[in-house]
Amino acid sequence: MLKQYIRKNFKNSIHILLIIIVSIIVYKFMDNLDSAYDLASQKIAAIISVSKPFFLAIIFAYILNPIVNGVEYNFQRLFNRKLKRKTNRLLSTLVVYIILIAVIALSMKYMLPRIIVSITDLIGNIPAFIQENQGRILQWVNKLYKNEMYHIGGLLEQNINHIFDTGANLLQKSLNNLLEKVIELTTKIFVIILALIVSFYILMDKEALLREAERVFRAIFEDKTVDKIKQFVDDANAIFVKFVLGKSLDSLIIGILCFIGLTILKSPYSVLISVIVGVTNMIPYFGPFIGEVIGFIFVAFVNPVKAVWVLLYILILQQFDSFILTPKILGDKMGINPLWVIFSIVLGGRLFGIIGMFLGAPTIAVVLFAIRRYVDKRLKEKEQERTENNALE
Repeated sequence: MLKQYIRKNFKNSIHILLIIIVSIIVYKFMDNLDSAYDLASQKIAAIISVSKPFFLAIIFAYILNPIVNGVEYNFQRLFNRKLKRKTNRLLSTLVVYIILIAVIALSMKYMLPRIIVSITDLIGNIPAFIQENQGRILQWVNKLYKNEMYHIGGLLEQNINHIFDTGANLLQKSLNNLLEKVIELTTKIFVIILALIVSFYILMDKEALLREAERVFRAIFEDKTVDKIKQFVDDANAIFVKFVLGKSLDSLIIGILCFIGLTILKSPYSVLISVIVGVTNMIPYFGPFIGEVIGFIFVAFVNPVKAVWVLLYILILQQFDSFILTPKILGDKMGINPLWVIFSIVLGGRLFGIIGMFLGAPTIAVVLFAIRRYVDKRLKEKEQERTENNALE
C-alpha cells in the first residue's frame, strides 16, 4: 500500500516537474521572442539582398529574350543556316549585350551628369521662382480688391500663400527624391553588372532551365494540369512581350523626338524632360499628360513663354504617337476596354508605384484573357450538356 502510494506520488511529481520545465522553456522562448524575430528578420533581409541581382537577372533575361531570338533568326538567314545552334546563340547574345552595355555606358557618361545638373539647378531655382510669381499674383489681387468691404482680397491672399507654399514643398521634395534615385542608380552599378552577367548565362541555357522547371512541375502535378499551365504561360507571355517591347520601342522613339524638338527650341533641361516624357509615355492614358505637365513646369521656372512652346510641341508629339506611331508598333494594342486599362493603372500605381502603373495594363489583359477562356469553356460545356439532354428526350 505504501509502495503504491509512493509510486503514485512519484508519477505526479514527475508530471509536475515536466510541466514546470516546459513552462520555463515557453517563458524563456516568449521572453526572447523579440530577439528571435529580429534575428529571423535579419536573415530574411540578407537572403533578399543577396537574391536581388538574380531576380533582376531574370527580368533582364525575360526582356532581352525576344531581341536575342530576333538577332538569332537573322543570323541564321545571313549565314544560310550554316551556323551551329550553340554558336548562333552565343553570337546573338554577345551582340545584344555589347549594344546594351554600350548604351548604358554612354548614358552613364553623357546623360546622367546632365540630368543631375538639371535637377540640382531646378531645386535651386524653385525658391526664387515661387517668390517672384507669388509676389506678382498677390500684388494683382491686392490691386483688384483694394477698396472692397468683404475682405475677399485677404482670404485670397491666404489661400494663394498656402497653395504656393504647399506646391513648392511638394515639388522640392519630389525633385530631391528624384535626385536621390538617380544618384542611387549610379551607386548600384555593381548589382546591375552582376545581374547582366547572370542574365547572359540564363539566356544561353534557357531551354535547359525551362526543361528542368517543367520536369519539377510534372513531378508535382498531373500532366493535364501542367499542359494547361504551359498554355496559359505562353499566352500571357505573348501579351506581355507584345506590350512591354512595343511600348518600350514606342516610348524610346518619342523620347528621342522630344529631345530633338526641345534642342531646336533651345529649351532648358532638354535631356531631363525628354527622359521623363519617354518614361511616362509607357503609362497608358495618364503617362503623356504627366510628361507634358512636368515639362511645362520645369521650363516655366526659367522662361514661361518658352514653356508654352514646349507644352505645344510635346502635345503635338503625343498626338503623333497616339494616332500614328502606337498603332503602327502595337497594332490593335491589347483589345481591352479603356475602363479596365484605367482601373489597372490606378490600382497598380496605388500598390506598386510607377512600375505598377506600367505593368497594370498587360496584367489586366492577361487576367481578362484567362476569364474569357474559362467563360467560353464553361459555356461550351453547358451547350454540350444541353444538346445531350435534348437528344435523350
